[in-house]
Amino acid sequence: MSVELILEVGCEEIPARYVESTLGQLQQKLTDTLQEHSLAHDAIQSFATPRRLLLVAAHLEVQQPDRTEIVTGPPQSAAFDAANNPTNAARGFAAKHYLTLDQLQCLQTEKGVYLGFEKRISGKTAFELLARDLPVLLGSLDFPKSMRWEPSRFLFVRPIRWILCRLGAEIVPFTVAGVTADGFTYGHRILSGNDRFEVASFASYKLEILNRKVRFDAQDRLERIRLDLDSEAETQGAKVLPDPKLLNLVVHLNEFPSVVCGCFAEDFLRLPKEVLVTVMREHQKYFSLVDGAGRLLPRFLAVVDSDGSHAAQIRAGHERVLKARLADASFFWDVDRKVTLEGRVARLERVIFQQKLGTMQEKTQRLVALAGFVGQALRVSNLDELRQAARLCKADLTTDMVKEFTDLQGIMGGLYARAEEHPTAVADAIYEHYRPATLDDAAPETMGGAILSVVDKLDSVVGAFAIGQVPTGSKDPLALRRQTLGLTKVLLDKEISISLEKIFRKSFSLFKKKATRSYAETWQDVAVFVKDRLRYIFKEQGFRYDEINSVVEIAFDNPFDCLERLRAIASLRSSADFEVVAQGFKRIKNILPKPGLEVAGELQLDDSLFEFEEERQLYADISKLRPKVRRAARSGNYARAFELMASLRPTIDRFFDRVLVMAEEPRVRANRLSLLASLLQTFLAIADVSEIVAGAKEA
Repeated sequence: MSVELILEVGCEEIPARYVESTLGQLQQKLTDTLQEHSLAHDAIQSFATPRRLLLVAAHLEVQQPDRTEIVTGPPQSAAFDAANNPTNAARGFAAKHYLTLDQLQCLQTEKGVYLGFEKRISGKTAFELLARDLPVLLGSLDFPKSMRWEPSRFLFVRPIRWILCRLGAEIVPFTVAGVTADGFTYGHRILSGNDRFEVASFASYKLEILNRKVRFDAQDRLERIRLDLDSEAETQGAKVLPDPKLLNLVVHLNEFPSVVCGCFAEDFLRLPKEVLVTVMREHQKYFSLVDGAGRLLPRFLAVVDSDGSHAAQIRAGHERVLKARLADASFFWDVDRKVTLEGRVARLERVIFQQKLGTMQEKTQRLVALAGFVGQALRVSNLDELRQAARLCKADLTTDMVKEFTDLQGIMGGLYARAEEHPTAVADAIYEHYRPATLDDAAPETMGGAILSVVDKLDSVVGAFAIGQVPTGSKDPLALRRQTLGLTKVLLDKEISISLEKIFRKSFSLFKKKATRSYAETWQDVAVFVKDRLRYIFKEQGFRYDEINSVVEIAFDNPFDCLERLRAIASLRSSADFEVVAQGFKRIKNILPKPGLEVAGELQLDDSLFEFEEERQLYADISKLRPKVRRAARSGNYARAFELMASLRPTIDRFFDRVLVMAEEPRVRANRLSLLASLLQTFLAIADVSEIVAGAKEA
């Protein structure tokens, strides 16, 4: 027999950024609990609004299945004497479990034969299990920030105000934070007067909650908001400026969303578009409107938690608040430009980058040196402009605009640089150098912006690792994971081929006496950190795990070169010859002792010790292919290098079919091992194809 479980936790408004993670935790923990108790059910549905977390499990079994358990007592040797009569140990075990000796049997276990019996255990009801476990489950959720609000000191994301928990027709009785579960829930706080009503089933819940002005399904709210935004924009003869992050945010800010359109004075359009959009988005959660040419219009769309009955009053309130915000931004724009970016560089001495790593002015000096170093390595033509951009890129941190709207750092620097008529390359590099913020964000469009982005992020990573501030667990105060992902993405997206260790060595030297760790120790940790980020990026790009393993350890130092090798392997792995050769290389790697791998090579080979034609042919093919492979690798033609590798399949097959590598005669055995090591080393500098697994699935 199965029934429906409905669990709803009603709270004060949950911060929008916590809703999805909290709901996901709750769903997973309930799934794990039911699975642990062997209670079968349909897939758990999950829903959330700012005020409620709702889970529904249909066709939940009302009782655990009965099960048997083996109970063992003394070993057979202790349970019976030499005449096979029961000992006191056997009698005591039987008495302890209220059994007779003939109800016991000798059972074979992993540890040997023991006296024991099969115990039948009746399954518990879902009702009693949930009543016991749900309070523990709710108390086990993790939040970035929690609250205590009542005598039991229970921790939760926001104060709990009601709990609905119904299992079929029954209420599951449990109490959390002074709130006892019942069969009731509440409608919209304002639009329905927080109306309390009883829930009989999920079907009735869906009808009744909508009548009380609550759209409990986030997907439903998302579609409603999209339709209303597009409809209102069309009415205004405009288009909504796309903003996926804001759209996802407002979905979790409202239980019954609607859209109102407001206006602001056209005079404010003198401000840069980036400033206007940021003010509306970050502080007010407004969507911007643009015309057909992409020009910003003096109008905005606000998603509000209302049924539209008071649209005029709501619109007036939003317009009044936005006017004050835009007036502040206009004031900042005018005041900030009274001091040039160059004049602000000295003020960075008062801005701390990191307590042990010094000020932003010191960081700026490092960026100038490092940007020049990378620019020279990449042979950029506008080296002076790149250094100038590096010198000015952090100056906007001292502006009032960035202090008020921190998301505009870098962007404002670029805008102020344009207003001061700095070269376009300088302004663009400053404007772009914080990008990408995430893997979904675009890399800088200009080479100057790309170089400045890489050196800025690398400086933060190297500095933190040099003083031992390595991310552990969830702690990453300098966002080093994001910084490393960002700089790696730039190198990949802009197809920049450069050695990370080469840049790292230069960067490390710029920290002088600030570093508390050695160069070798720091680079070792940074290398591992970069490899982990590369594996993540390549996995996200759809490469298979074995392909990734074959190149990352060997070529991580140059991420773009690593990607080129990976693409070549992915394109050729479907070749039967390539996968067979890969398996052959795995066999070679297993045969060769690791010390032998380090010392064996072509210089140790003695062709006079070859006994079989297959040995001579393999030696000849290796000698012929080695220079071709090296030329292909130097030119970055890894597909050709791997094709050459695959062409060895017949020779390798014949060698292993005819030749016994581990010959009895020591010199012959050593010579054959050297031959295999020579083959392996020829290709190991390109990729460790022994990592390729036949038939491996995508990552």
